[in-house]
Amino acid sequence: MASTAIEATIHLLISRVWRLLTAAAVFSLIAVRPAQSAVRLPNLAIHTLHLSNGLQAVMVEQHSAPVVTVEVWYHVGSKNESPGKTGFAHLFEHLMFDGTKTPNSHFSDYIVRSGGIDNAYTTDDATVFWETIPSSSLETVLRLEADRMRNLDITHSVFENEREVVKEERRQRFDNPPYGTVIESVYQYAFTVHPYRHMPIGSMKDLDRARVKDVQNFYDTYYVPDDATVVITGDFGTTQAEAMLKQYFGPIPAGSHAAPQSIPAEPPQTAERTVKLTMDVALPAFVETFHIPADGTPDSYPLRLASKILSAGESGLVYHKLVYDKQVALQAESEADFSENPNLFFVFAVMNTGYAPAEGETAVAAVLDRLKSQPFSAQELEKAKNQALNDLVQSRETSKNLAEALGYDAVILKNADLMNTEAQKFMAVTAEQVQAAAQKYFAPENMTLLEVYPQSTDHSKTSAQAGSH
Repeated sequence: MASTAIEATIHLLISRVWRLLTAAAVFSLIAVRPAQSAVRLPNLAIHTLHLSNGLQAVMVEQHSAPVVTVEVWYHVGSKNESPGKTGFAHLFEHLMFDGTKTPNSHFSDYIVRSGGIDNAYTTDDATVFWETIPSSSLETVLRLEADRMRNLDITHSVFENEREVVKEERRQRFDNPPYGTVIESVYQYAFTVHPYRHMPIGSMKDLDRARVKDVQNFYDTYYVPDDATVVITGDFGTTQAEAMLKQYFGPIPAGSHAAPQSIPAEPPQTAERTVKLTMDVALPAFVETFHIPADGTPDSYPLRLASKILSAGESGLVYHKLVYDKQVALQAESEADFSENPNLFFVFAVMNTGYAPAEGETAVAAVLDRLKSQPFSAQELEKAKNQALNDLVQSRETSKNLAEALGYDAVILKNADLMNTEAQKFMAVTAEQVQAAAQKYFAPENMTLLEVYPQSTDHSKTSAQAGSH
């Protein structure tokens, strides 16, 4: 037992040293090479497996610590939900932990007893279940994941319990906090037909009218091998893992319910949209959103670098301009929501006492106009690229980080090898390309503006209205 503990400690120390050396190697390359030169992270040996039932697996061995991460990506998110049936993907995230028709199959009990951790999350595009476990527990986890892929026991009592859990989650995260529904509201106005217009949490009305047969049909359609990707990273052997995948997932039949294939494309926005709302809040606020392209497309890389400069916490240009420089806002955030389909870049600000949303909007316009009128300086571009490369380095630091990045590239971007090539894509971006992307996407006609006013404000000036101008 003592020798095992010592070995684990040594593995962890090696892991930390490896991470430091990897980061140092990357940033030394940045320091000695011009920004436009190729920068390469250490190459990952990515192994793929395709079973006859449609299951895909992607694997990377990483023997720096005696742990393995398993992620199962189901390529179904809130964008796959039908009108009137929102929140199903997220509801299934909860249902998948409640046991299968196999006796004594409560998933997390096994993980905790093995010394591991597990969880799940739902996005617009995917539902992801993950476990980080001691290497010796890999086979157990793969058996359990295969079991709940098709043997989930969706009873009425389990369904009712998890529905109430999700409804309470919605209250705590969206309905009760100040400004909690602001981002949800702006998405409903910014999108007219694409299902990104609703949040993964779903609406309370849709959750209330959901029935067991509805969620059973959702499960039978999407929780099947041909809609799943298994990601394995860490301390394991690829040959043994392939044998386990074939043993446990191979016998599962491919899906028999045809999944709807067409997601309605959002038509180009041609005029600015302005919405004014009154809410139970203390201070005015506003959100600006701009339509941006899908992740992994050519324009996404210069826009990601632009977002780094605009959105990087307190050093970001938006926060600095509104909070520090002009002092018109108490809080300011900006973020690019890149995803499988075109999504939004947004700016959200809560105004200081005595300031109206229009004064914050003027400050944001000044930041964006500067970005559109002149290219990044060499220093700004290098800073943005360094931040992007730092993200890529961090995506390799642990088996969990690596599995997350590998699954996203394989499922959402449909190219697992981007783990080995994406650094070059960022390094190849020029200041002129960033400027051109800013001019194209941060245009007034591409913007949806939502202004929020406290209920105590003169209602004649702030009653909810929507229009274009």
